[in-house]
Amino acid sequence: MSNSQIDLRRIAEQIDVVLTEIYAEYVAQGSPTKLGGLRFLDVQSAKTFAFEKSTVIGDGNGLVVSAPYSENKEVIEGKLKEGPHFDLLRDIQVRNSPDAGKKNKYFFEAAYYIDSKKWLTDEAISTVVTRFECTGNQAVTRLLKENVLPIARKIMEYFIQIVREDEKKPDVVLFS
Repeated sequence: MSNSQIDLRRIAEQIDVVLTEIYAEYVAQGSPTKLGGLRFLDVQSAKTFAFEKSTVIGDGNGLVVSAPYSENKEVIEGKLKEGPHFDLLRDIQVRNSPDAGKKNKYFFEAAYYIDSKKWLTDEAISTVVTRFECTGNQAVTRLLKENVLPIARKIMEYFIQIVREDEKKPDVVLFS
């Protein structure tokens, strides 16, 4: 597989498979699963987090993480730009929650650039094939696990942290 022949759509699909490892860790900690993709409920905040379908971004891939949030877009962007791997942050989409009872809640998705072509060179794949006596596809999966999982793990931990902090804010009482 030469670097110029990498099918980034297929790599995105493989990234989604690799992300199931992190998803399984949250489930093992007692986070219930939610329908639709790699979604789980964080019991402490009672909010749903997800690894959305990975994408193609330019000459690499996109790791997309989502969560609910009640702050405005500028606050969300500011917190994400202070978080881990902010240098990889490429896009933030914020929209109102589709649930009727949550009109003041926002749902945000952040896309982080994954430089998959940098990690999946012919030389890197050949080295893994030789070292672990595996197929090229197994080598690609191993390289993605080594490179994507640490990034995804830190980003998801940060998402959960900032949403939990948001939930701790006191409610404003207009009349007493």
